[in-house]
Order: sequence, then C-alpha cells, then structure tokens
Amino acid sequence: MDDIVFIGDWIKERELGKGSFGTVVLWKHKKTDEKLAIKTCQWGNELSEKHRARWTKEVEMLQGCRNPNIVGTKDLPPEFVKGLERANPSRLPILCMEYCSGGDLRQVLNKPESCAGLKEQQIRQILSDLRCAMHFLHQNKITHRDLKPENIVMHILDSVQSNVAVQSQRKVIYKLIDLGYAKEIDSNSVCASLVGTLQYLAPEIMYSKTYSNSVDFWSFGLVVFELICGKRPFLPFMPPVQWMPLVKKKAHENVCVYETFHGDIEYSNEVFPENYISKPFKALIEQWLRIALEWDPKLRGRDTPSRVTFNIPSEQKEEASKIVIFDVLEKILEKKIVNIFSVATLSKLAYEVDDATTILMLKSKIYSDTKIPTNEQILITQMNYMEPGDDECIVKYWNENIMLFLYNKTYIMKDNVEAIVPKAVQRCLEHPKAFYNYKNSQNLYKNALYLVMSQMELYDSLINGLFVRAESLKCEGKQLLLKHNSVDKNIGNLLARQEILKKMIDSGKAHITELKESNGSHLLGGFDKIFKNADDITGRIQKLQTAWSQLTVRLQSATRRSNEVITADINNFVTKHNYQAVYANAYKAFLSYKKGESANRGREVQCHDIVEICYYCLKLRNKILQEVRQQAFVLKLMDVSMEFSKIDDIVLNAADSTTKLMSDVTNLLDELTKCTWATISCVVKDSDGFSNVPYSVVSFEKKDFKIGEPVSKHCINVTNKLEDDEVLKSLIEDSMKIRQSQMSLSLKLNSQNELLKKLDFSFLNDD
Repeated sequence: MDDIVFIGDWIKERELGKGSFGTVVLWKHKKTDEKLAIKTCQWGNELSEKHRARWTKEVEMLQGCRNPNIVGTKDLPPEFVKGLERANPSRLPILCMEYCSGGDLRQVLNKPESCAGLKEQQIRQILSDLRCAMHFLHQNKITHRDLKPENIVMHILDSVQSNVAVQSQRKVIYKLIDLGYAKEIDSNSVCASLVGTLQYLAPEIMYSKTYSNSVDFWSFGLVVFELICGKRPFLPFMPPVQWMPLVKKKAHENVCVYETFHGDIEYSNEVFPENYISKPFKALIEQWLRIALEWDPKLRGRDTPSRVTFNIPSEQKEEASKIVIFDVLEKILEKKIVNIFSVATLSKLAYEVDDATTILMLKSKIYSDTKIPTNEQILITQMNYMEPGDDECIVKYWNENIMLFLYNKTYIMKDNVEAIVPKAVQRCLEHPKAFYNYKNSQNLYKNALYLVMSQMELYDSLINGLFVRAESLKCEGKQLLLKHNSVDKNIGNLLARQEILKKMIDSGKAHITELKESNGSHLLGGFDKIFKNADDITGRIQKLQTAWSQLTVRLQSATRRSNEVITADINNFVTKHNYQAVYANAYKAFLSYKKGESANRGREVQCHDIVEICYYCLKLRNKILQEVRQQAFVLKLMDVSMEFSKIDDIVLNAADSTTKLMSDVTNLLDELTKCTWATISCVVKDSDGFSNVPYSVVSFEKKDFKIGEPVSKHCINVTNKLEDDEVLKSLIEDSMKIRQSQMSLSLKLNSQNELLKKLDFSFLNDD
C-alpha cells in the first residue's frame, strides 16, 4: 500500500497506525480538504477464519454504533474499492472512519509535562466522554475488552457546535476506537479467550478463567488512575504475571500497590500525591476507583463491596447487588468544585459546593484549612473582580474554568511558607551523590519535573492573583465612590434639615429671651432642654461634616493610587524572576533521561543534573518570595487595600451616623413643634375657660382659675401671625369682663335661691 499515493481526487497523507492485522491511513480530498481514516487488512489468504470473522465483526459493530464518543464510520468513496484492491488482498470489508486529528491519549501521556498526570478539567472531560462510550457499549451488550489510552482519540472541532453533547460545548471530543476485540457479552455472559493488551487486562482474563463485561471496569479503572497520576496503579515496573499475585492480596479500600525506594511492597488507599487534581475530586474518584478496581469480578463495578465481613458467597452478593460504576461516575462529574488560590498562604484550595452554599459557609471551610478568620478573608472572583457578599450563593460565581482568589486584609503573604516537595526529591537533596536503580531514577526524574512544574504553576497563580487584586481594587474604589456619593447626598439632606432647625431654634431663642426679659415668665423652661439638644446635634453634625470632608480627600487619593497602572511593574518583575530557565533545564534533563532509559535498566546511576535542578528550583522559590514582598507594587496593593478597608468602615459609620442624626433632627423638630403648640394650647385653653364664647380665639379651662385671681398669671405671650396683636388683647379683655359679669349674676342667682328655700309656702296648700 506504500506505493499507492493518489486515488482519484484523494491524496494519501500519512499512516496513522498499524496493528496486528490492519493498517490505518489518512487520506485527504484535494478539492474539499475532507479527511478520512481508512483501515484495511494487511494480510491475505493466510488469515484464519477466526481472524476474518473478527475483522468483519469489528466493521459491523462500528457501523452499528451511533454514539458521539465512539469513532464514527462513513461511506467508503467508490473509487477506493478499486484503488485499494492491491492493498486489500484479504478482500475483507474496508473500514472508512472519521478522522480524529488530535491523536490518542497515549501520545498525551507520553509527553514530559504529563509525567504526573493531566489537569483536572481535562480529566473530567475524558471521563465524561469515556463513560458515555462505555455505557453505550454495555447497554448494547458489547464488551470492548481492549480499553487503553491508545484506543482513546481526540476529535478537535473546527468551531464550537451547539449540538455536541459534551460538557460546556467543548472544542475537543474524546472518542473510543478499535472494536477489534469487542464481543457481544454482558454481565451474565462468560467468555474464555485471551485478548487485549496485557497491562490493562483484568485478572480473570490472565488466569484464563471465564469472564463477563466486568473486565472493562478493570481496564477503565486502570486508565483513569493513569490519567490522574501519569502511571498505572499496580506495580507498573513488573509484568502482569508478577504483579497480579501481589495485587490479589489488596483490600477493597486499596487503590494502588507500589514499590518503595528500598523495594518493599506498599498498599495505599489513595492515589499518588504527585497529581494535579483537587482534594474533593481526589476523594470522590478514589471511592470510584475502589468500585472499578475490585479484584473479585463478580463484585467489580457493583454496589456490594468485598469489605463485607460476614461470609457470603460472591455469587449471592452479585445477585443482591447492581452495577453502579457508570451512575457513580456520572454523579461525581456532576459535582461542583470551586477552586481557590490563596495568595495569603500560597496554596491551592478546593471545596465541593451546591446551590445552597453561601460565601460565608465557604469562608468557614476556608478558615478550617488556613486559620484565616472569616472577617479577615477577601474572596475575589475573576468573573467581575468583585468581592461577593457573605449571603450570596457561591454557585453564582462557580465556573470550572475560573478560579477564585483569597486574600487577607492585614497582609499579602505569610512569611516562611514551606514548599511541598515530593519524597523522592527530598531524598535526592539529602543524599545528592546517591545511586539510583532504573525504577527509582525514573521516579526521581518524574517527581523532579513535577516539582518544577508545580512551583512554576504556583508562581503563575501568585502573579495572576496580584493582577486580580489590582483590578479588584479599581472596582472597589469605584464601589466606594458610589457609597461615598450616596452618603454624601444623605449628608446634604441632613445639612438642609439642620439649617431649618437652626433657623427655628435661633428665632425661638430670641423670642423667648425677649419674653423672659419683658414679663419674667417661668412657663417656658421646656424650651431650654430643646435648645440644648439642638446645640448638641449641631456640634455633632459639624464634626461629621469636618470628618467627611477629610474622608473625601482620603478616598480621592486612594482611588487615584488604585487606578495607577501597576501592570508594567508586575511584568518587569516576572521578566526578571521566572521559572522558564529552570523548567527548560528540567524538561531537557527529563528528555535526556528518557532517551537513555533503556541503557540504564540494568545498572545504577547518579542523577547529578536533576538534583542540581531541584536545588536551584527551591532556591529560586525562596528568592522570589523574599523579593516579591518588598516590591513597590505589592506594598502599594497592601497600602491601598488597607486604606480602602478603613475608608469603607468610616463610610459605613458615617452612613449610620447620618441616619441617626437625621432621625435626631427630625425628632427634635417634632419635639419643638409639639412644645410650641402645647404652649399655645395652654394659652388657648385658659382663655376659653374665661370666655366660653364661640368667637374666642384662645381658651382656658375653668378649673385652672380661682375667683378673684388675676388671669394674667395663667397666660403667656406667644409669637402670633396676626397682624395686630392688640385685637387678640382686646378680645381677651372683653372675654374677662363678660366672665366677671357672668360670675356676678351667678352669685346673685344663688343667693336668691337660698332665700327662696327659707320662705314658707305652706299656705299655698290651704283650701
């Protein structure tokens, strides 16, 4: 087939892969640029009937599988039937498939940067797509039997499509390929053929026992572990015949078995610590791995674990249980995990949240991990560079692509934050001249590159956190200005109301002083308390006004400093201090080691180059952290942050004071009004008691006076709006005269009544 380059308008580009029987070649249409992956059988009559049937079955299965995460088949262009006749001596069906341009997962895992696994977001995407494909196959009673990274390919979309059934409308879809070993068996069927890649085979296949589709669960678990840690979970340096007897001894809770530095076998309930996944996702996926990597095939993937202590045959457990491996994984992938970078502690935090989780609840969790009090925590989201309120729900700001940043109100970074160093690296730094066998040296180089990459990522997060803080301070300044303007408006209203009070008080003081000096009235003492309270309020308002003017100047200054561009300063620092050189050296050392890896399998070597790189990496970290704390832009961020915090407290206090003073002024005006009208009412009541006539202007209660006592003792002069006060005076005097006449007449009438009572009128009864 190598000599076949052109078939019609199709041009052979390159060979994509070659297996035991088939070869996959990429063809491109020279006019439409359409690409096809065409698989042909490279053997002829020497193929057995069993192999011919297997090939035909794969073509039929793929053509019948319509799933977005299983590579799709296409109609073979007619010209290929004749054009590939020489390349298809077996005359078996030619398989025409869609081309996935991203390569396979093995190529991704073989990259140096994947030595400690992939990033969590990519892992979640792969698991979602792989789960969809495997669940589809098992629902259709098809067991793949050869699940491995080489059989998972990446289809890169030219543009985001809204009809793609993947998370967040991604630009990459992961697809399952190669159903050559697939067989139509289900959980109740059995098979006894030895197929698939040895390292990913389930134990029951290796032991030539009958097996069901639970063999795919085992392979699925191995692939997931490798995606997370960059290596398989069970003694990857040993062949299956050696590691399987050791793995058989593992407990249900164990998810990996490994050799220590000295060659001892260790069983662990956790994945290796050198990974890029978050703590909550790690805990969830470890629970799932226990289900997938269950040794007993009758319990694997089911909800009845082998940790049950009482003696029940596994067959009965199988009947009483159900397959949950796909449902559990789906629920894990639905979990919302918020990622936080703590600038204060230079650490990554992550928490599982739901629709009811508030910011305050999240801060409580952060406190348990960082010991930063909730009232000192500042959480900033990259979505809008704003600090959410404590009562807001975190899902409002949740996005798997966006990280929150945590700051402390009182400092930028803690002093003496220790680096997290892998054990293999710690050992090499303590014993720089030590010799390493093949297994230990490979582990050292992987962990060393992971250390450099993790420190570089930590540094990038720190710089990004400083950028975010600078942007958030700009937003905070704008918000403070809005708060300031709102309070300033309220203070303006307060001053206007206070001006009204002042005029009334000044007028009242003048009138009452005049009244007291003219007739020495002692009935106006209630106004003294009001005037005193008014003076006190006026003094408080003046203090508020003075402090507010000073605060306005402070806010303007702080806002101006927050808007000063510090991007150039940060970029200059990054240019001067970065991990690019140390990363390039570590990358180069890793590739050099991989190149000579085969030659070092049987001997021990020293690793001077990677030891030196690890030492320099940690030394650079300390230098960067010392210098970044002294940078002008960091000090400016801290200064503006603390100034804004103080200003915000002052604005809140000013707002409360303004509200209180406005209430006090309003209450005092009401009190002054009531006191004034009460005084007028007193005069009016007394006048009414004397006159008791409809046209009286003032009134007095009759009980308030004694006969013969001057009425003037019960009257006070008040400021009146009448143009002529003499009219009121005349009316009052007339009312007093009428009242005196009335009283005189009443006395005469009473005396006559008494006289009449003494007279004897009995004679009127005589006949």
